[in-house]
Amino acid sequence: MELPLGLLLCYHKTMIKSTRDNTTPRWKRSAVKGTLIGVRLQPSQLRALDAWIDKQDAPLTRPEAIRAMMETILHILSKDRGEKPAKKVKATK
Repeated sequence: MELPLGLLLCYHKTMIKSTRDNTTPRWKRSAVKGTLIGVRLQPSQLRALDAWIDKQDAPLTRPEAIRAMMETILHILSKDRGEKPAKKVKATK
């Protein structure tokens, strides 16, 4: 199949501008830099995590859900031992 000559001449003009900015990440990242910890979850654990996420009022990603669960359990455990949970340190300029 041969394309008409006029189509070839204006094809590059339509492809010059991109409608999408691909320099920004697709997902938001945490505003605070931390240590990345890779964790493998078994299928049953993923199903349980996804079920918990579905029950939450606000939509959460899996990493956000794991952080929320961790904060909650650490808070509960700190109350049981009479300890206070670690306070978040504010970044100073």
